Amino acid sequence: MFTNISWIDYFVAVVLLLAIYYLFIGVRYYSTNLKDLFSGKRKPDFWAALPNDTGGEDILSTEENYPNESPAFETTTDEDFAEVEHLIERLKGVIADASDKKLIPQEFRQYLHLVLREYPNIKNSPLRSSINELVASECEKYGAVTLSEDEVDLLWKDAM
Repeated sequence: MFTNISWIDYFVAVVLLLAIYYLFIGVRYYSTNLKDLFSGKRKPDFWAALPNDTGGEDILSTEENYPNESPAFETTTDEDFAEVEHLIERLKGVIADASDKKLIPQEFRQYLHLVLREYPNIKNSPLRSSINELVASECEKYGAVTLSEDEVDLLWKDAM
């Protein structure tokens, strides 16, 4: 039975099935984007994902809209990563220690504030949000004091 099907017929069938599949996915999940694209409300941005994009105006408008954003991840050096690793180990120790000593929330926040103040370079790092998330998850893990990422972010802002 399968000997009557040639490779060309097989590939044509696979291509047709893939086209039908992707058409279904596009209509099902991206119908609004496709409508905007075909109606002219949106320009196709095929080149936006390429790293050699020289759309300087897009970069400038993004930086103007978000002036307080942290610097780009590409500017992070190996020294910054080493400092972040040191801070992570230190924070894990501080949170475990605070859990063992059963510090009250105000003392715990002050303790974290003092530790974060020792790392002013990381304050403006793009890795700051990851550290905030780590502190929140470690606090939840040990159950010492529950801090949200926003509360940890406030501790950074106080750390001058």
